[in-house]
Amino acid sequence: MENLNDKVALVTGGSRGIGRATAIALANEGAKVVITGRDFDALNDTIEMLDTDASAVVCDMTRAEDIEAAVAHTIETFGQIDILINNAGIMKNATFLETSVEDLRDMLNTNVIGVFTMMQQVLPHMIEQKSGDIVNIASMSAVNASAQTAAYSATKFAVTGLTEGVMREMREHQIRTFTINPSAVLTDLIGETSLDPESMIHPEDIAEVIVSQLKLNRRTFIKTNQIWATNPVKK
Repeated sequence: MENLNDKVALVTGGSRGIGRATAIALANEGAKVVITGRDFDALNDTIEMLDTDASAVVCDMTRAEDIEAAVAHTIETFGQIDILINNAGIMKNATFLETSVEDLRDMLNTNVIGVFTMMQQVLPHMIEQKSGDIVNIASMSAVNASAQTAAYSATKFAVTGLTEGVMREMREHQIRTFTINPSAVLTDLIGETSLDPESMIHPEDIAEVIVSQLKLNRRTFIKTNQIWATNPVKK
């Protein structure tokens, strides 16, 4: 199995939810971690939870200059990037006819163009190293769209296609690229829900899956992983 000790991980959206849980899980494996997010105080709160060399960068995923600065900071601080967790994303649910073009653009800018730009900034470093792992957090909405999620689902379907293409290009460079498709996760992103929180997926569950896949021997990887709650029940 791969040893994650002293690996350098860049985690977007690392101040809460899946990003925070994944940063903590990676730190527990001995990885050096850089987290990004838009909330300075929330980033600092997460940094205090990491028992490892860690750093935080305020980064808006809709701003290319912020992404470039976050990658540059990671390289300047730790000298390399071994793992990229593309987790930052937004969700705006509404019926199709009530979804504005502005809402669609907002989600595309963060969920798709942000992921695209981050990978373009990180991959040259991984290619030079001849090694790396990219984990793109998509959604079960990228597999099965549902009512009131058409626009959000479109962005996550785009992430899946983007990841697939990059994966096929990067295999010759020993870079593993894969997606995680969670179902309903107990985070701020999902908003109000009628489900019993203890019957839902928790961010720590996603983090555990991510770490287990990163620790697979480098000769193999799991391209796509769907994560479901065993028995979601209403309150």
